[in-house]
Amino acid sequence: MDLIKEINDKYLALEAEIDQKLEKVQAEELKLELQNERLAETSLHPPAPKVLSYEEALLRNTNTLKALDIAKARLRSRSTYSPVEKLLQQALENYRKELEGLQEEKDEPTIEEEEEGNLYDLVMQNVIEAKKQQQSQTSDL
Repeated sequence: MDLIKEINDKYLALEAEIDQKLEKVQAEELKLELQNERLAETSLHPPAPKVLSYEEALLRNTNTLKALDIAKARLRSRSTYSPVEKLLQQALENYRKELEGLQEEKDEPTIEEEEEGNLYDLVMQNVIEAKKQQQSQTSDL
């Protein structure tokens, strides 16, 4: 009997814990519904636009015009011809050509490298001829 009572007590405690969690979830759902209702009410009835006085409107319009003039001047200065940009572009092109020239020089063998290759070929030919002569001398003996 004690075993059955312990099992029942255990499950009663778990059930009570689940009931508490369920109540919390239901409370959160209720809060969410209230927030949604408030948002719906405010979206249906937007707040009235603020009415500016003549002086405030004049100041706002003056500041807006100043900001537009500054933006227009920046765009104008960026679109005009600048000799510095031309010089920089030319320097960049010269640099690229120089790099391409250096790259081509690396790819092509230099005169010294060609001479070394020819020298190697010459030495190898001499070695081969010397071996042939040795073989012919040994065969003659």
